[in-house]
Amino acid sequence: PLLNLGDTLGAMVIAYIFLHLFWFFGINGGSVVGAVFNPILQTLSASNVEYFKTGIGEAHIINQQFQDLFATFGGAGSTLSLVIAMVLFCKSKRIADLGKLSLVPGIFGINEPIIFGLPIVLNPTMFIPFIGVPTINIIISYVVMKIGWVPVTSGINIPWTTPVIISGFLATNWAGALLQAALLVLGVFIYMPFIKIMDKQYLLEEANAQHDA
Repeated sequence: PLLNLGDTLGAMVIAYIFLHLFWFFGINGGSVVGAVFNPILQTLSASNVEYFKTGIGEAHIINQQFQDLFATFGGAGSTLSLVIAMVLFCKSKRIADLGKLSLVPGIFGINEPIIFGLPIVLNPTMFIPFIGVPTINIIISYVVMKIGWVPVTSGINIPWTTPVIISGFLATNWAGALLQAALLVLGVFIYMPFIKIMDKQYLLEEANAQHDA
C-alpha cells in the first residue's frame, strides 16, 4: 500500500511541499521527510532497475532518481535558478557577492549559503518561489515522462551531487538533459521578480550606509 501511495504525483508534490515548509522554518526538510519517503523511492528505483534488465513489471516515474535529479537543482528550493538570477540580474553588492560565492556549490547541489545566508529561512519574500519552483519542476517532469517525451529514469543510482544536465543525460538521455536545462531556466524567471524585491531593499540599505559613512 505504501508503494502504491508513494508512486503517485500527488504524494510527491505533498511530500515536497512539507519538505520545503520544514526548510523555511530552519529544519532540515530532507532529513525529516526523507526518513519516511526515501525508502519508498529507493524501492521504486530498484523495481525500475529490474524492469529495464528483464522487462518484467513496469517502470515507475516516481523514484529516487526522479526526486534527486528532476525535482530540484542546486538543493532544496531548486536554488541554482535563484543563484543564477542573483548573479545575472541583481545589483546590490550583498546579493551579487553571495551569488558568486554560492554558484559553484550550487552546481553540485549544496545550497546552505543561500538557505541561511540570503536568507531563505523565515524570509516571506522568498516563500512562494521556494515552494513553487520545485512543485512546478515535479509536475512538468512527471507529465513529459508520462506522455513519453522524456524516458523514465532507469533506477541506476546517480549521486545527487552530479551537476545538472549531466545528471539528466546519465539518468535518461539527451531529452532528460534538455528537460533539466529548460526547468533551470524557467526557475530563473520565476525567482527573478522576488529576488529583485530583495535587491531593491539591499540597494537602499547600502546607499543609506554609504551616506551615513
